[in-house]
Amino acid sequence: MNNEGGVAVTHAHGTQTPEEGPAGGSFAEQLDFLCKHDPRGPFTNPQVVRMLEEQGLPAFSATYMWQLRNGRADNPTKKHMEGLADFFAVPRDYWSNQATERSMNAVITRLNNFKENGATPDQLHQQLKKITERMSEGVTSEALIGQLEELARLQKAGVTAATLKRLQNSRVTAIAMRAADLSDEGLSAAAAMIEQVRRLEGLPPEHNASSESSPEET
Repeated sequence: MNNEGGVAVTHAHGTQTPEEGPAGGSFAEQLDFLCKHDPRGPFTNPQVVRMLEEQGLPAFSATYMWQLRNGRADNPTKKHMEGLADFFAVPRDYWSNQATERSMNAVITRLNNFKENGATPDQLHQQLKKITERMSEGVTSEALIGQLEELARLQKAGVTAATLKRLQNSRVTAIAMRAADLSDEGLSAAAAMIEQVRRLEGLPPEHNASSESSPEET
């Protein structure tokens, strides 16, 4: 489907991640990647067809889905391609734009890594939708991938998704009580992780009201 030459997907460190695969594959390879690596998956062909129908998206038979996924049919309609893109929460030019395909494969691979820290498939799917929306607003995929990698780094430092969820769902007083026993390093890590999530969701940076009302101590 893509007209550009194949370019390997790389991390910022320059190493290819096998799970991401090379960009520039056929429609069948692209569809197979999404079926296997969607945060809610992996999906069988009948599952995709059933969920397309349940969501009111353009659907077709499980047999045709099998043909598309295995390269036996390579002429999907524009309506079906757009429906599949919406179902997998990727931009609609995923099928034809190699740069978009490469970026989204990297995003999906990184999101799946958060399952180890307690993130649910539905939470990750919603995050993927938000990332796709932010890309449509002009935010670069590099910036979004960088934020995901920073979140992953913070989680490796001990700040889990469950901890972040508790912080997000608690009132200020409860947050302060939970934070009382944290070390300075732990507080900094939690604050940095929350800030990364705010950036991923397109929210402005938080400002310290106390620092604005009184001068910093030296």
